[in-house]
Amino acid sequence: MTIAISIDSVSMDYKTYSGIKHVLDAVSYDVADGHFVSIVGPSGVGKTTLLRLLTGLATPTGGEILVRGSKLSGAPQGLAVVLQDYTRSLMPWLTVEKNIGLPLKTQKLNKAEVKLRISDSLEEVGLTGNEKVYPWQLSGGMQQRVSIARALAVRPSILVMDEPFASVDAQTRFDLEDLVLKVRADFGITTVMVTHDIDEAVYLSDEVVVLHGSPAKVSEVVTVNLPFPRSQVATRNDPKFAKLRTRIYEKVRGL
Repeated sequence: MTIAISIDSVSMDYKTYSGIKHVLDAVSYDVADGHFVSIVGPSGVGKTTLLRLLTGLATPTGGEILVRGSKLSGAPQGLAVVLQDYTRSLMPWLTVEKNIGLPLKTQKLNKAEVKLRISDSLEEVGLTGNEKVYPWQLSGGMQQRVSIARALAVRPSILVMDEPFASVDAQTRFDLEDLVLKVRADFGITTVMVTHDIDEAVYLSDEVVVLHGSPAKVSEVVTVNLPFPRSQVATRNDPKFAKLRTRIYEKVRGL
């Protein structure tokens, strides 16, 4: 098994007016190449802090993170991010195709390759024909599909998602979850996602990492032994799904 991301005894402290705030304490976990891993835990436990460390936006105060064997220092190559708030991550004054093409400006690609990547990414997320429209002309779910398409355009080997479906309605959320499963099947991208939705974590993941405590530690790593392909009806009605959801909920609550 090849390890894509190794989180080795990572701790994170912040200076505050009242002293030092200890957020993460010796968090360790290895993300296997091609796996989908969700990080769950109570609000404020440090999930987003861990995600910031994984993207190189912050540096741990203890331990280290390795990406494909190299110590992380800054944003790693081959990593793309999908954020919760698509209204802030998409540029409303740019068309869909120009939004998707933004991260490609740093790559040495000719116009034909850029056009092909934009076209392929839109096809993957089911938005072919929307190249010339603006994000604000699309529904929330379609805007988040644009965000996913933009991430795919850089051909990432690792995808990091921070509560990517929290801002959409339940039905759209289900559709986007199935889109993520499709992207995974088509590209085999290693994915790490932070979510508050335990059902979503079980539905999408190979493993669910539960953070708990203050400072946060890994309470448990739960293997999701549900077969692929998954479906919103059959998978969620599988008795194993309910057992996994209950087990993770208990760990999130510290039971």
